[in-house]
Amino acid sequence: MVTGSRHLVQRDLIQSIQQSDAIVVGASAGAINMSLSWLCSPNMGYEVSTPTISQGVALNDFSVLSHFDLEHHMHIVKQELALLSVELPIYLSNKDCALRVQGDQVDIFGDVYLYAN
Repeated sequence: MVTGSRHLVQRDLIQSIQQSDAIVVGASAGAINMSLSWLCSPNMGYEVSTPTISQGVALNDFSVLSHFDLEHHMHIVKQELALLSVELPIYLSNKDCALRVQGDQVDIFGDVYLYAN
């Protein structure tokens, strides 16, 4: 898990966040942690030995990849995320963008790519 998510698990806060009516905002690792699940892979800059699917807070039924150099490494992204993209849609963001989720609607601001199936 990304450090912030580990913090939430250790303090038993995930269920409280999931059930809250408050607006929840996540940037960078925070956005990744809000995902249902996400890929932690050495090929994508994480300090792990093998790729692992990690569970997030699960605020939505999709995954997020943020701050990855998509312009120069889209082939890595496609290869690494192919299996996860069959299970759930993945929003790929690079910089200067945002997703806003309200109910079943996802609003996209800036350049965000959707990778699914």
